[in-house]
Amino acid sequence: MIINSDITFDYELLTAQVHENMVIIPIKTTPNYRLDIITLKKAIELGLGEVKECEQSTVNTLIVKNDAITPLILIDGEEVIGGDQNRLVNSTILVAPKSQMKIPVSCTERGRWAYKSEFKNSEYIANYETRRAKMNASRLNRPVQNTVWSSIDSLETVNEFCSPTSAMSESYDNLKIDHNEFIKAFSIEDNQNGVVIIINGEIKGFELFLNSEIYKEFHEKILKSYLIDAKNENTTFSINIDEVKLVLDKAIASNFEKKKSEGLEEVYEFENESGFGKLYSYDQEIIHWSYFKQIEENSFNESEEDVELVPDV
Repeated sequence: MIINSDITFDYELLTAQVHENMVIIPIKTTPNYRLDIITLKKAIELGLGEVKECEQSTVNTLIVKNDAITPLILIDGEEVIGGDQNRLVNSTILVAPKSQMKIPVSCTERGRWAYKSEFKNSEYIANYETRRAKMNASRLNRPVQNTVWSSIDSLETVNEFCSPTSAMSESYDNLKIDHNEFIKAFSIEDNQNGVVIIINGEIKGFELFLNSEIYKEFHEKILKSYLIDAKNENTTFSINIDEVKLVLDKAIASNFEKKKSEGLEEVYEFENESGFGKLYSYDQEIIHWSYFKQIEENSFNESEEDVELVPDV
């Protein structure tokens, strides 16, 4: 299947896995190891990557340094903790080898603005509803930071938990035991490099990565990001593989609009009646592709204004 003149894409859906109200369907595409890309986690572990505050710290910008001889990939919604406050990456970015660059981020810890430690890779990415709302705000040129803060507030309300600093990661920690039970029920298949997520019988979204090695690093994070927003409705539902294929095929057939990129990556935005998302490519290969179920327009407060400096403390 052709996405655009440079990118082709064929996929295989593997056997569905079910645990209570959650279903995952592994995705496998043609194995791709031609491109050598390092993740932020591995780069930090090997001493080849660093995330730091700008010389004059601001909420919505960080500096990422890549000392590796290969590009470094940052994934949309990926969280780093430490610094003056925890942040999430606003979009998937490919940082050039032996370079450093400023990247756009959003705060995920509104109640702290004081140095804590060097940044390190978080165990989590932004929860599904936050990523979906953030991407929706971005593509409609609406405020992003307040959208993220509002979504994290909602997350705390729904889970009846309040972090002293409104830290997203602490909401995850509060539910870690429940999440671990689910994670153990879902295995990674050979050569799997993507996943479709179904909650209470509803297709919520999918994620696809360059290869299975990168996917393995994000497998648990992706599942947790959906679990934290998933309430068990105790309903009976069936798994319709044809419907899943239809969602994927509609996404592939969408009109992809090229957008401004931050690094080496090329960014394509798409939308159809079922959902919306972004595809990121490099050297004519898909490096990351995320899709979310369509969002209702009235869930956004248009009176909000974006914040670029210091959060409430």
